[in-house]
Amino acid sequence: MTTVRGLGRIVGRVRGVRLRITLVATFVAALAVLAAGLWLVRAVEGSLTSNLKSTQAAEIAQVSQALAGGSAPSELNLQRLTASTASGQVLQVVVSGHVVASSPGIAGLPPLDETVAVRADGVDPGPVAFGGEAQPMMSPNAGYALTRADVESGNANYTVIAASPLDPVRRSVSAVEHGLAIALPLLVVAVALLTWFLTGRALRPVEEIRAEVESITGSTLSRRVPVPDAGDEVARLARTMNAMLDRLEESSTRQQQFVADASHELRSPVAAIRTELEVARHSARADEWPGIVDQVLVEEARLEATITDLLLLATLDEGAPAPAADLVDLSNVVEEAARRRGDTVLVAPTAGEPVVSGSHVQLTRAVGNLVDNAVRHARSSVVVGVAVADGIAVVTVDDDGPGIPEADRERVFERFTRLDGHRARTGSDGGAGLGLSLVRAIAERHGGDVSVTESASGGARFVLRVAASPDYRSNVATTGA
Repeated sequence: MTTVRGLGRIVGRVRGVRLRITLVATFVAALAVLAAGLWLVRAVEGSLTSNLKSTQAAEIAQVSQALAGGSAPSELNLQRLTASTASGQVLQVVVSGHVVASSPGIAGLPPLDETVAVRADGVDPGPVAFGGEAQPMMSPNAGYALTRADVESGNANYTVIAASPLDPVRRSVSAVEHGLAIALPLLVVAVALLTWFLTGRALRPVEEIRAEVESITGSTLSRRVPVPDAGDEVARLARTMNAMLDRLEESSTRQQQFVADASHELRSPVAAIRTELEVARHSARADEWPGIVDQVLVEEARLEATITDLLLLATLDEGAPAPAADLVDLSNVVEEAARRRGDTVLVAPTAGEPVVSGSHVQLTRAVGNLVDNAVRHARSSVVVGVAVADGIAVVTVDDDGPGIPEADRERVFERFTRLDGHRARTGSDGGAGLGLSLVRAIAERHGGDVSVTESASGGARFVLRVAASPDYRSNVATTGA
């Protein structure tokens, strides 16, 4: 665990995803290859030892069968019964601790015991003294695998012992180890190179995306990053970035248009104020100054209203956190808006309990803008109504003015839009073209919408929809943020 954590810290300091992935993959491959190599060595050694033991058991079975059949030990041809004599495998027949028959190569040796065999863990027990000069076939340092079996024949109890040197097994295992010592590092290097190559190919689209994004500036927002053909995570990333660039370009275009329109709208009242003051400075009489001041105040009020609308629109555009939501009774909002505009505005009977959750100030502003727009263009009357239908609070504002052509009914909600004809802005009582766009922004902020159709009197009907609050029976607020 400590080693893995240490490797993680080292890899974390390495710069470049490609190099980090290659290092991790190479480390994992090295561990896997090492484990597989160790397992292979043990498997080969176990298999060879198992085969050797099987041969010994077969030869002991032949000798045991002969003894059980009544053959005397002296009659046994152990040379013939030993199938692997050429490899050094030998047999002994022991009775009461004495060797009564043995393979020719170990004649005269005492009974073979564990002193000539390797331990269970495969470690050579070291030099062995046989009580005499070691025979060539029985090297004391070789290590032997022993198998024994007890046989009853007549009145004698025989022990048959088979011993096989482990040198062939060790040589085979050593050959496997040497082969793995060469092959495994080459395999790890191959894994590292393949990982480096494949990671490079996988990350190539990412580098192309990075290079393209790096080259995009505020004046080149129309450019887009390349999207790979594969439908993988990188392709999804590219599509997401292109969608982000679409939004940025749209926002930039809208901002530029907004700045241009705002500059124009702000320049008009400022120019009017300056003109009034310059003319008055050179030619106005003392008794004319009150009228000039009144005109300047009108233009200043128009300028202030435009700035206020611009600030509110900027706040809504930026998605600033909404003020704490209140329960707002739209019937009260409608009545207050009608009362402020005088007898021109009539309020239709309210249907249901139109209570919504939201900002009282913003909703009052939205309803007030709709009423102001209707009063500005009505010939004689404006009718405001509010009702609840299917869980939606609906505010309707009807006027008997010239109405709005169907082709322009969506465009009127765009900023600084002023229609030609009867509903165009005329004089200082006209708006700056921000009122209806504010209504739409406030409606959308409250999860609703606003639209315009034709009223029954031939003028325009504006419809504001906001989801009604399910908690309308408690704490209905008529004031709020």
